[in-house]
Amino acid sequence: MDVSLEGLQTTSEGHPKIIDCFDFTGIGDVDTSIVKEMDSKSVLIGLSGRKLKIPSKWKNPSGKWHLGLKSLYKPSTSDYTSEKLSEIDCIVWFNGEKWCACIETFGNLKNAKILTNFRDSHEFGILCLNKMELAYCVTLHNEGNLLEIFTPYKDHGSIVAQIAAAHFPGKPERNGLAPGAQIIYMNTTHTEKGNYEINYNAFKKAILKCAEMKVDIINYSCTYIG
Repeated sequence: MDVSLEGLQTTSEGHPKIIDCFDFTGIGDVDTSIVKEMDSKSVLIGLSGRKLKIPSKWKNPSGKWHLGLKSLYKPSTSDYTSEKLSEIDCIVWFNGEKWCACIETFGNLKNAKILTNFRDSHEFGILCLNKMELAYCVTLHNEGNLLEIFTPYKDHGSIVAQIAAAHFPGKPERNGLAPGAQIIYMNTTHTEKGNYEINYNAFKKAILKCAEMKVDIINYSCTYIG
């Protein structure tokens, strides 16, 4: 599901529309266990080899920066294998209050988006990759050693979510069936293998997470289950 879409930002009562995002397949996981320090010129060498100039406004009391490298997948409109996008550098650090992440492709961090756990901030970013814009949000784990990046792999989840629960402030004619409802997004599909490849272990984890979070209604959509 695309967390940036109009209609999926707030409920009719003003609460966040999307509570949290989970991807139980591991497709968005980034190993950020490699820790480095910047040089005297506030430059980090990313795992891609790019020089990353750290802005002075970024707070990092420890001076430790967790680095990762990731290729995300282009959203697909078919059920065939998704295409990998360009590699991006990932930086994770603790600012004294919370874990933060920045995903960067060009090395210019001055105006780069800084995110923390989506469940806490409900903020997202937009990446420009391969001449396309890709919405994303993140979750940080294991004291900064694991970064999860959530991106929309297909448009099906967004369409279903908007039909079921979209809320368009000032445009009630565009609302979904339950504009006051909140949504938890969970992915259980192997994106790199196409929509036919269902990860049953991920599906089990999703069902257990639904029970843990006391979800009222589950909508599960897929093209095929063998």
